[in-house]
Amino acid sequence: MHDLFFSSGTGHSLMILSFVIGIGLLLGKVKIKGISLGPIWVLFVGILFGALGIRDDSLFLHFLKEFGLVLFVFTIGFQVGPGFFSSFRKGGLRFNLLSLLLVGLVVLTTLCIWWATGESIPQMVGTMSGAVTNTPGMGTSQQTWYDTVYGTFLAEVEHPYTASEIANSFAIAYPVGLVAALLVMVLLRWLFRVDVKKESQALLAQKDGRDTVHAMQFQVLNPALYGKPLLEILDTMPGDYTVSGLYRADKAFTRNDNPVLEEGDRISVDAAEKERTKLRLCFGGELKVQEGEEPAGKGSVVTRKIMITKSSFTGTKIRELDLEKKYGVSVVRILRSGVELVARPDLFLQMGDGLRVVGSPDGLDQVSALFGNNSSELDKPNLAPVFIGIGLGLILGAVPIHFPGMNHVVRFGLAAGPLLLGIIIGHFGPKWKITTYTSTSALRMIRELGLCLLLATVGLGAGGSFAETFATSGAEILLYSAIIAFVPLMLTAVIARYLLHQNFFHICGLLSGATTNPFALDFVTQVYKTEEASVAYASVYPFALFLQVVSAQLLILLGV
Repeated sequence: MHDLFFSSGTGHSLMILSFVIGIGLLLGKVKIKGISLGPIWVLFVGILFGALGIRDDSLFLHFLKEFGLVLFVFTIGFQVGPGFFSSFRKGGLRFNLLSLLLVGLVVLTTLCIWWATGESIPQMVGTMSGAVTNTPGMGTSQQTWYDTVYGTFLAEVEHPYTASEIANSFAIAYPVGLVAALLVMVLLRWLFRVDVKKESQALLAQKDGRDTVHAMQFQVLNPALYGKPLLEILDTMPGDYTVSGLYRADKAFTRNDNPVLEEGDRISVDAAEKERTKLRLCFGGELKVQEGEEPAGKGSVVTRKIMITKSSFTGTKIRELDLEKKYGVSVVRILRSGVELVARPDLFLQMGDGLRVVGSPDGLDQVSALFGNNSSELDKPNLAPVFIGIGLGLILGAVPIHFPGMNHVVRFGLAAGPLLLGIIIGHFGPKWKITTYTSTSALRMIRELGLCLLLATVGLGAGGSFAETFATSGAEILLYSAIIAFVPLMLTAVIARYLLHQNFFHICGLLSGATTNPFALDFVTQVYKTEEASVAYASVYPFALFLQVVSAQLLILLGV
């Protein structure tokens, strides 16, 4: 039995790794008042195994750690890519500027502690990464250290001390980062006497639904429109809307029919909320319609949802298909990654899009055949763009960047390179006619596998020295992490509330996203029974993650 757990070899290493990940994930499902630590338990189980002397082959551990880091960060970039740049629009810009402030304050606080105490920079970077619960930052700081000091990240096999120092500091600081974020949220509510009910009502009142598509129906009561063709009217009214049909008694018309408007005609529109007033003033009146309700008197005009399951349509604009002239069919909405979009003519389509289309049954059948509409095709994992993207990301990460006055060459490395490439491909892929769609379950599987490999191998590698580190430096690391986590978070929260008058739930989401802390987001969702914090979280998470990964690298370079 002793040889089974304390021997060596590939089979032994895989067995230990499997137990660490499996036990860690089981513990991650345990919830206390609805909150769980999730996959981070894999790190703690790995440390426990390492402390007991149960370890894997060093070279094997090193390879899997780097591989897991690359898989994790690329798939994150790949998933957030489609909405990365749009997160800087409107309210998202303010959120991201606040996240930039928060990350900057975290780095500044870390530097101040480093200068004041003289602690090693690897320990401080590990502490900083743990204080903001940034696992990729911890991994990339290890890789950057060995690349810079020894010229290759493979040096970790012979010189494991620094990697263990970073990992142990991270593990000690991580729980402090979790608690600090929750404490700041509680103190913020107390400090500003926040009334949760009023905050919810304020959000409801100011929500304009600009990014949400609504079904609307208007009645033609404006005499200036009588006798004029529908398309002529629409050409004079550019906007974020699409007309899905016109109904007159028992007759139904599509846009392609271009009917002449008569008094009392009912026009169905799919539009952003901001267009409602303009359309009401144009047509003369609005009829009440429930979301998803089919207008009365549709006749031969029907609505159907069609999936694009042919990759050849990736990168094609809606106007290029000329569906109205060829098939008498109008595309009124597009469902992409859970978000409904107005079907603007210049919108690029991609495989996996769901189209809400209106037309005759025959026309819809033809369009359905054109796009494929075979959901089983979407269940297949399209992994080619993932691994080609990873390869290109590693090339990008290896490109040397020279800054004047800096002795060391800067590289994006194994983390920032694939992360940046994932964002680029995820966002621009459809425009470049690259089929980026792959099933959500496949991407999630790759992401979670990468994270578990990273956490397990880091824990196993650091476990042997964890007890010693905790005994000699544990108190200092706990103190430093508390300062790094609490002070920047509290300052940012006060600025957001007192100076910028941001909503309490949005501030909570901002703090959770800027520290890449999903557990804090779960806390807000569970305690306050709201999903509003997710808006700010989703807006800042991609940018904040990128900033934290780069910041960890720059601090390592500064201290080398």
